[in-house]
Amino acid sequence: MRVQRLEIALLASLAACAGGDPVAMLQSSIVTINIYDFYYTPTGTTVRAGTAVHWVNNGPSAHTTTSDNGTWDSGSLAAPTPGGGGTGTPPPTTPPPTNPYPMLLAGGTFSTTFNTPGVYGFHCSIHPPATKPGFVGTVTVTE
Repeated sequence: MRVQRLEIALLASLAACAGGDPVAMLQSSIVTINIYDFYYTPTGTTVRAGTAVHWVNNGPSAHTTTSDNGTWDSGSLAAPTPGGGGTGTPPPTTPPPTNPYPMLLAGGTFSTTFNTPGVYGFHCSIHPPATKPGFVGTVTVTE
């Protein structure tokens, strides 16, 4: 908690010096990838070094985000909990920009910060590429 406050204070100071918005600066350093049954959206994203990537399970089953090269493993991210009776409708073939399960509250989450440039592939270890070949994604990190 203390470190988070220090980070926010530092961002506010930097933004004041640069004339920027500290909230916008903080939000731009976090990218969200949503997990559904059985795909990630977006499937690929490009971020600058130092950016945190945050995965949110929005599908009706438990899933993971697991690095192809062993850099990270979220462990099992729980499925969302019912938020008002019913599970909504399944997502269409093309991922929608919003949660296709509006009656579910978000499930488990996982975040990691990418500091080293490169291309990082990931998949769901519960539903591996051998059984769900489209259930993969990439994070490309630039300097």
